[in-house]
Amino acid sequence: MQRVNINIDTADDIRATETMADLRNVAENLYHPLSEVGFWDVNADQLHMCRLVSVGKECPHILDQSDPGWVSYVHTVEQEMRGTLEVYFPHADVYIYLGVNNRQWGV
Repeated sequence: MQRVNINIDTADDIRATETMADLRNVAENLYHPLSEVGFWDVNADQLHMCRLVSVGKECPHILDQSDPGWVSYVHTVEQEMRGTLEVYFPHADVYIYLGVNNRQWGV
């Protein structure tokens, strides 16, 4: 997986957005035609897009790394979601994962 950090330096009285939708739009516009396949918000209690949670199963991504059931979210994004680019926004502590969106390309 390729990785990009987007650092936003602003004046003291101005702060860049930390809204997930805004950051997704920035990432998708910078790296078009890739689109979001996943995200990880460190500050929002490790909120992320997890298909296992959506079907009522335990999420392996938030387990302690020493737990034998732990799975790296990046691994899941690469292997199951076809993610190819991790875009990190340090000011918001948010990762947006981009890849070829299967629905977009009819695959």
